[in-house]
Amino acid sequence: MNDSGQQGETQALGSSEKKAAADKDVIRKLKARLLPGVKYTLLIWLLIYVAMFIVGVLSVKRCPADEDIPLFLCMTGFVGVASKIVTYLRDRIIPYFKIKYMESALYSTELIFFILGTYWVFKAYKPSFDPADGPKYCQKTAFMFAFIYLASFYAIVAILLLLGVCFCCCMFMGIGLFNTLIDEDVEADRAQTARMNEEGNATTG
Repeated sequence: MNDSGQQGETQALGSSEKKAAADKDVIRKLKARLLPGVKYTLLIWLLIYVAMFIVGVLSVKRCPADEDIPLFLCMTGFVGVASKIVTYLRDRIIPYFKIKYMESALYSTELIFFILGTYWVFKAYKPSFDPADGPKYCQKTAFMFAFIYLASFYAIVAILLLLGVCFCCCMFMGIGLFNTLIDEDVEADRAQTARMNEEGNATTG
């Protein structure tokens, strides 16, 4: 009994190890397929943040309508570049240095400046792009870069929410239709059973 029990435990451990290895292999293959797309996405975002940082630096003291707009561009660009580099190098850095806290701090800072930037940019809308207007002036490239960046993000969020609502509505409608069809089938089966019972009773009588 003991030998058979030990053999069973050994087989169970072996099967669990095989399953774990198979899961790791699937994850590895999935990462290999998705990695190129992730790299290109990170590269695109990296270029956007670099451009944002450069535009922000060049527009410092050139937006009297709200001096915080260049600050938003600079900080968002800098933190964005740092967070994307850390994300890209995550697998290479983790064996030597714990970066979870660093990554969380970067993304939290990026979120804070995104919220502040939303307030600063939309509060200043729409500034003058003519330097002669003094306090109402804001450098056009800087303001439009910040405005388009924020508006694009909110548009994407709105589209995703709309798609989510549509998906939920379609799912509930599909469930309702499915339940209706099931109820109709049940009623048809009951009617057929009752008819067969009546025919049987008539034959017996």
